[in-house]
Amino acid sequence: MMFEQRDPTWSQDDPTAEAEVDPAESSQKPDRSSMLRALRELEAAKGRVHRDAQRASDEMREKLVIQLLPVLDNLDRTIRAATEQGDAPAVVEGVQLVRAQLENVLRGYGAERIDAHGRLFDPAIHEAVSMIPVNDPRSHGAVIDQTEPGYRFGDRLLRPAKVVVGRMVPAPAVTHPPPWH
Repeated sequence: MMFEQRDPTWSQDDPTAEAEVDPAESSQKPDRSSMLRALRELEAAKGRVHRDAQRASDEMREKLVIQLLPVLDNLDRTIRAATEQGDAPAVVEGVQLVRAQLENVLRGYGAERIDAHGRLFDPAIHEAVSMIPVNDPRSHGAVIDQTEPGYRFGDRLLRPAKVVVGRMVPAPAVTHPPPWH
C-alpha cells in the first residue's frame, strides 16, 4: 500500500491544515469533565464576543446620535426664527416635517429627548444656564424655560437639558410711615 505524499507547504502553524492523528492517542477518549470544561470555555468566549460586538454597536450608534443632535437643534432654531418673523408658512411646515423625520430617526437609534418644562431642577439631567426671580413658591427650583433639550441614550445621559430655573425672591417689606406724620 502506498502512502500519500504530503504537501511540502503544509505547516504545523497552519490552523486550517489537517491534524495528524497518532494511533496511540486516538484510543484515549477525553473524559467528560474536560469536555464540559471546554464547552463552558467556548460558551464564555461566545458570550464575550457577543457583548463586545453589542458594545461596539452601541458606541457607534451613540456617536452618530451625538453628531446629529446639533442638526436637530439648528432645525428647532430655524423653525422658531421663521415663525417669529412670519416667514412663508409652507417653508416652516416643510422644515417641521424634516425636523420630525430626523427626530424619529434618532429615536430609532435609541435617543430619548428630555423635556424639562415645569419640572423641578435636577442637576443629574439639567444644566442651569440662568436663574430668574419668581414670586410663586411653587416655581422656586422649577424649570421655567428650556433653552436646549437634553437627550438620553438608554440609561446614559448624552446631553443635559439647558434650563432657566426659578428662584424665589422675598416680597419687598412694606414699610408703614410712622403714625406721627
